[in-house]
Amino acid sequence: MSPSTLMRWFNTKFESTLCVISLVVMSCCVFLQVILRYVFHQSAPWAEELAIYGMVFSVYFGTALAVTEKSHVRILNLVQLFPRKIAVGLIVAGDAVWCAFNIFMVVHGVDYVGLLWDTHFISPSLGIEQRWPQAVVPFCFALMTFRILQFYYRWLRTGTCELTCDLPGDEPVR
Repeated sequence: MSPSTLMRWFNTKFESTLCVISLVVMSCCVFLQVILRYVFHQSAPWAEELAIYGMVFSVYFGTALAVTEKSHVRILNLVQLFPRKIAVGLIVAGDAVWCAFNIFMVVHGVDYVGLLWDTHFISPSLGIEQRWPQAVVPFCFALMTFRILQFYYRWLRTGTCELTCDLPGDEPVR
């Protein structure tokens, strides 16, 4: 696989691939648990834990996917009342606050995962170190920040901005 193909895949399919894998793992584990409990009257504790990890991973990678697809939740009813240039400024300011929060979460998430490196905290059923599944939190917040900055980089480079809402005037922002 060439570097350009790998970068194209990263820019278009990375989050969706990991989100789908996480959802499939979660669904299969939950299905297995239902069959084991109601048909065989047994349970597999590892399946419950793996399903939880799958759900958590799908949530965090899903938020990064929503940023990539520009389909994240925004409350823009008030913003849409302003003229387009002011509305765009408010959205940019909101994204700046969002990036600041993401950076805050990355810093504190890395600190937390760093604490897990110093302690021996193993999951009860799967027996894996908790530093690995917990690392998804700072990683995905960093990924969201990267995707937001990537959006603004494309805006500055091409001169057009595709915002996620209908603002007064349909022309692209330059």
